[in-house]
Amino acid sequence: MIFIQLTQQMQALQQLLALLSNTQYTHTIHHLGKASIGGHTRHVIELLQCAVNGYNTGEVDYVNRKRNLALENDKLLAIQQLQLLQTEMMVPDKLLNMVVNEAGNTTTTTVSTTYFREIVYNTEHAIHHLALIKVALIEMQLPIVDDNFGMAYSTITYKATLANN
Repeated sequence: MIFIQLTQQMQALQQLLALLSNTQYTHTIHHLGKASIGGHTRHVIELLQCAVNGYNTGEVDYVNRKRNLALENDKLLAIQQLQLLQTEMMVPDKLLNMVVNEAGNTTTTTVSTTYFREIVYNTEHAIHHLALIKVALIEMQLPIVDDNFGMAYSTITYKATLANN
């Protein structure tokens, strides 16, 4: 089903967060522009919240999303929100509008999308940020995730076919 890959990414992130101290969670990473694992986690959560909330309102708005810095600084709150989103996101597909910025200014407009399309986007978005979190773990010398953490499923599949040839 459409939710399996996103659920797996969210569970991998939760498992990682459970292993980190709050200091590690909030530590700024030089190679990520002084962002933290908490910052990347917050961003993943907030975009998925936009999709889930958009399901209810009919409009997904990533542009004007609320930035909850508590998620960036409190790993237990982040874990709780990840768990909540895993149940809230499991709804049927439907047509939605998505708010987008006009090029070069602050004017917004809407485009058509679907809820499942936004779930697919959030899956790829989460994978991207998990890859960045993996960079943070490398910088902090914390080898606590497997090689596939933050890797796209298509890449994992492709590497497996190469290994089998």
